[in-house]
Amino acid sequence: MLTAYVICLAVGGGFLALSFFGDFLEGDADFGADLDVGADADALSHGGVAQLFSVRAAVNALFGFGAAGTLLHLLWGGGQPVLTAAVAGGAGVASGALIGSVFGYLKRTESGTMRGERSFVGLTGEVSLEIAPGGRGTVTVRRGDRRVRIRARAADARGDAGALAAGQPVVVVEMKDGIASVAPVGPRLLDE
Repeated sequence: MLTAYVICLAVGGGFLALSFFGDFLEGDADFGADLDVGADADALSHGGVAQLFSVRAAVNALFGFGAAGTLLHLLWGGGQPVLTAAVAGGAGVASGALIGSVFGYLKRTESGTMRGERSFVGLTGEVSLEIAPGGRGTVTVRRGDRRVRIRARAADARGDAGALAAGQPVVVVEMKDGIASVAPVGPRLLDE
């Protein structure tokens, strides 16, 4: 039975590590897909049974089962296999249900939602790919602790201002359909 515990621990822990470190490696490894079990969508969206059938809950249950089983098997020297399996199963179900309900709450209250594109307005950054008059380029802005590269065009619709060169400081004055309208930043604004 130790082999089953270790496999569950490795698989569940591997997926959790991939999910956790995916952000640091600039990957996208979120295991939050929920399965529709054919019940009333409104009743399921408020937690309950739907949270137990999410991939995230299954991964956490697998990890909880493997961790508790391995720990208890090593602690008791394999002398209590039935009790170890029962406690490990309970720990797996409890960890899956707890994590599922926490993420269900976050989903319902929109606590973890991404800020919209309007949140870029007012941020300063610099041109990373030259923006020709009437053309598009890219700018890099800092939002929180992240640097974000977004497509951009000059805010001067007439094109009288000339090209915005790479490295030039700019401010985002408007966002529309994922494209920032940027204006050059003067030295006075940078000092403030």
